[in-house]
Amino acid sequence: MARLFAVVGMVATVVATTVAQAGLSINAVIVDGKAIPIPTGSGTGSGTPEPLRIPSTAGKILFEFGGTAEPTSPQGEPSEADPPRPVGARLRYRLDGVEPAWHDTAASGRAVLAFEDNEGGIIGGAEAAFVGESPGWTGVAEESTFVRQSVTAVVPPLTKTLRINFVSHYPGPAVGVIGIDAVNVVVKRPSDGSTSEHPVSIDIGPEPFSAMSVPKPWVRSGTRMSMSQLRIRRNPEPHPMLLVVDEDPMRYGGWYQSPEIDVEPGDRVTVSWAAAWSLGVGGESEAEYRDLKPGTYFFRIAAFYPNGDPTGVETVVPVEVYVPFHLRRDVWAGAAAIVLVGALTAARAANLRRIKRRLAEIEREHALEQERARIARDLHDDVGAGLTEIAVQTDWIRRDMERLTGVSPRGNREAEMLSRSERVCQSAVELIRSVDAIVWAVNPKNDTLDRFVGYLTISAEQLAGAASIRARFEVPEEIPPLPLAGRTRHDLYLIVREAINNAVKHAHASVIALRVTIDRDTLRITVEDDGRGFDPNEPADDGRHSGLDNMRRRADDIGGTLTLTSRPGNGTRVEITAPLA
Repeated sequence: MARLFAVVGMVATVVATTVAQAGLSINAVIVDGKAIPIPTGSGTGSGTPEPLRIPSTAGKILFEFGGTAEPTSPQGEPSEADPPRPVGARLRYRLDGVEPAWHDTAASGRAVLAFEDNEGGIIGGAEAAFVGESPGWTGVAEESTFVRQSVTAVVPPLTKTLRINFVSHYPGPAVGVIGIDAVNVVVKRPSDGSTSEHPVSIDIGPEPFSAMSVPKPWVRSGTRMSMSQLRIRRNPEPHPMLLVVDEDPMRYGGWYQSPEIDVEPGDRVTVSWAAAWSLGVGGESEAEYRDLKPGTYFFRIAAFYPNGDPTGVETVVPVEVYVPFHLRRDVWAGAAAIVLVGALTAARAANLRRIKRRLAEIEREHALEQERARIARDLHDDVGAGLTEIAVQTDWIRRDMERLTGVSPRGNREAEMLSRSERVCQSAVELIRSVDAIVWAVNPKNDTLDRFVGYLTISAEQLAGAASIRARFEVPEEIPPLPLAGRTRHDLYLIVREAINNAVKHAHASVIALRVTIDRDTLRITVEDDGRGFDPNEPADDGRHSGLDNMRRRADDIGGTLTLTSRPGNGTRVEITAPLA
């Protein structure tokens, strides 16, 4: 046993003095399915590499890389018949800034149960996989924690024997180490209900122990049998164990048990073993990343020994994930600033144009007000004065005729002349009132709400008094001097006058009520009488409906509404609402 430990010490010395050399390279970078150029010096391991620039809008980034290594692994001890030669290194990768640890690309070995017939042909089987790295792996198989595994299968018809085979990879370019120990076979035979157990030993006999010893009942297999070696496992006590040190991604090694175990069709076979392993891809590999945030990263690939120890050979390529010009914050900020300045400039220009237009409108309005004031003066001074003179002169003529003819006219002709003079005088008086109303409407001094309400109550009182009808008013004590356009107050005045005239002429009312209310930006005027009322849906021949249509049209013209409520025997109510702009 002391000799066994001496051999192990010799192997450890080989491990310590072995140095790996490898050439690693980035073969391709594919962004969203499209290959992009690799800058000069990137991924060659020499010089100062230029950064690989990738837009932040990239979804999937795929790095394809590869490399080679010359010596055997730290756990390797090749025979003279199979000397060392360049083989593929075990490749690992990482992206600094995203992940702190090295990654293996997935690779696996296999444990295979093969059922053979009388001629050695395989007619069925089952298998288990050694994927990645086993729990408790320390970098040396004989010092790692072994994991118990098993696989169960039912023996198919025509089967004669069972063969157990452990291989480092098939198919796939795996590079790594697999340690196998404590193989056991349990056969349950349904035909007689028996159970038999067959431990498969690893026995080198009396010959000196070496990595290339041939243990019974095991046989080396694979395309490079020097990968199939032996080691001393120290726990629970020193004893031989099977080892596969795969350092060639294109070849594989393995062990199979011989002679085979006899089984019968229908037997239920369970094969179990203890194993520790570490496997990764060698030769060619790839790494995939998605949705990287803007920033600087370093993509690294390194060559490792089959057991996972670093060789010290590494290459790195800087990766700059940049924000495209049209998505950069500073560009957007600059563009926003330009747009803001442009918008402010445009707004200022528009505001200046608006001010100029408003000034022009004010000037036109001022000129119009002056013209309206002039027209009001002319109507009052010329037309009003002339009509007043006509009324006075006509009244004198009527009085002179009454003095000449007495209290009553003597003949039909004098009576007719007197009647005509009275009608002329009455017409003149009515024209004077109309001219007064026009002068009030035209005069810009009256373009306020308080003046309009005052004039409206006076006019309503005059119209009702002329017909000997009582008038009742409900008007706010304080009326604000809000601006009221001449067109608006003129149409409102005509609507109210028409409503009062209808009450005087058609309703035979005894009382007329006028209410004025101001609600924020709305003026509401109500004219209500206690007359005989009517049905608004029935046609009328006396022109009432045409007057109502005119009232509604005027209300629409000033943006208001007119509501009429009436019923035979219950009087009439007219309500006008108009906006106070």
